[in-house]
Amino acid sequence: MKKAICTLLISLITASCFPQKIPARFDPKKLHWCKPNGISDSVLCGLCPVAENRQTNKSRIINLNVVVIPAVHSDSLLAPIFDIDGGPGAADTKSVWFYADPENPYHQHHDIVLVDVRGTGQSNPLNCYSLQYKASLDEQFDDMYPPEKVRQCYDELSKIADLKQYTTTNIVKDLEDVRKWLGYDEIELFSLSYGTRVALVYMKLFPASLRACVLWSPIPTYGKMPMYHAVTAQKTLERLFAACKNDPDCHATFPDVEKEFYTLMNAWFGRSMIVKHIDSLNIVHEIEISWDGFETGLRQLMYSPAGLRQIPYIIHQCYMNNFEPVLSYYPQGSDTSKFIAEGLYLCVTCAEDVPFIKSAKKKGLDSLTQHTFMGSYRIDQQKAACKNWAHGEIPAGFLDTIHSEIPTLIFSGSYDPVTPSWMASEIASHLPHSTLVTIPEMSHIFDGLNNIDCFDHIAVDFLNNPFRNVNYDCVKTMTPPPFKLK
Repeated sequence: MKKAICTLLISLITASCFPQKIPARFDPKKLHWCKPNGISDSVLCGLCPVAENRQTNKSRIINLNVVVIPAVHSDSLLAPIFDIDGGPGAADTKSVWFYADPENPYHQHHDIVLVDVRGTGQSNPLNCYSLQYKASLDEQFDDMYPPEKVRQCYDELSKIADLKQYTTTNIVKDLEDVRKWLGYDEIELFSLSYGTRVALVYMKLFPASLRACVLWSPIPTYGKMPMYHAVTAQKTLERLFAACKNDPDCHATFPDVEKEFYTLMNAWFGRSMIVKHIDSLNIVHEIEISWDGFETGLRQLMYSPAGLRQIPYIIHQCYMNNFEPVLSYYPQGSDTSKFIAEGLYLCVTCAEDVPFIKSAKKKGLDSLTQHTFMGSYRIDQQKAACKNWAHGEIPAGFLDTIHSEIPTLIFSGSYDPVTPSWMASEIASHLPHSTLVTIPEMSHIFDGLNNIDCFDHIAVDFLNNPFRNVNYDCVKTMTPPPFKLK
């Protein structure tokens, strides 16, 4: 008995002192076990070197931060899934907490690969602290891209990066290098928002590397961000007002919310309002909020059903001269937002989107901004920012529609304020082996909907077998949360 206990203790001590063996399909010279913050189990981490300038291959080297979550069932492996996040500018490895859960359905039979693409996370991040740092609550309502702060960021980042090299095409080529570096043959892509543009270009450039692809709230290469933001957000707002009117509780509580909104807008548009704010120490502050600052925050709430369902309450409170509900969504003191690396956002959009907005006829552009609560503010801000930023090159045909035979699953939300359903439909029309799933109550993402497991069930079933018909009957159970009433 003592011998058995000693043997058990030695085994436990050995297991705790020495790392678990790396699965044979991975190169231990490239990957090592690590435990990022927020997870209980170890995952594999490594750095994949790529050339910043892919034309010369003689420039600085970017060590791409790579995280691999090995499949739970290694005896029944399917193609690995490369997750591609949005922005542009979001770090993909921040999603490790989601995929590393032993019960996560995606990595039961698939290795999950997370890559901080160039300019994000720990892959030579292009954070603009002059833009992302807010010293106080007041600064949360500053213009999106003050020219002097854009120039400051450009000067700082130009010391550590050739900003013309941070484009979608180079990001795709980096991911293909990661695939080869890890030794995978075919892979599958799971992409969200801007990540879907990356996925579409991947389908175009390296079709032989892909087995299947999921596009969630897709944006095509010709999306011209932010050209359609105002008209799309306006349609989402109008749809929301109709939903409130048809909801007995919302309509009873806010019977005039649409009228209240436009009364606020007409009095506030193009100017600022001084509002009183009582902080946690019971000190009264005067906060200057411009309409543009207000509508920018309101639009952010539209990205999820949870946020959308709070908007009638917020509008009514503002109409009643109570701005605390709005202010409560922002950090009360100094804050640095690290969710989006603004430098990469500008690198991509100043090369691939904003230059082509000017090619639209003035009348056509006006029709996309006039009579909207956003007006032309977002377009004007990004055009001004791009005048102070580098413009990378895009290859010939980059803006063309993308045709592919790769099996593709597309998710689109009817309330999406940024990537409208018509974009998803248009993308699907050029992918003959695609299935378009429209989720009626989803916005850009599904946070707040009931039965969100339905989404994962559909996606995992497809990725497990992309060559059979997709059953998406359960989307009818993805119902919205109740409206916030008080």
